Amino acid sequence: MNARTERTIADVALVATFVASFLTHEEGPLLHSVVSLVFTVVLLHHVKHNWTAYRRPRFRSKLVANHTVAALMVAATVSGLVFWVGGDGYALAHGPLSVAAAVAVVPHVWVHRRSLLRLVKRPSRAAHAS
Repeated sequence: MNARTERTIADVALVATFVASFLTHEEGPLLHSVVSLVFTVVLLHHVKHNWTAYRRPRFRSKLVANHTVAALMVAATVSGLVFWVGGDGYALAHGPLSVAAAVAVVPHVWVHRRSLLRLVKRPSRAAHAS
């Protein structure tokens, strides 16, 4: 499997588990927790794969978008784990943090739209012929 295919599969898995995490929040804490933990593993793979680009982007807008979404994802994950272990008394922060993290994904995807578009564009005929 080439790097482009691996990255495409990883990005599709990231989006699928992200959506599944939101869709399962009403289905019970166990299912939501398992799906959210799978999402966290896929997210960590995504961050590891893109660490250099995220750590030192050329533009400040990318830096702000990357760090904001990272901080909110960590906060949502930690608050979810605290909620899971501590019980309903700790539920207050998890919902708003999760929504804020989901909203922060939009500018993150927007500033990285060119690299995402390169993944889905078909290779040129010259590259295909070689």
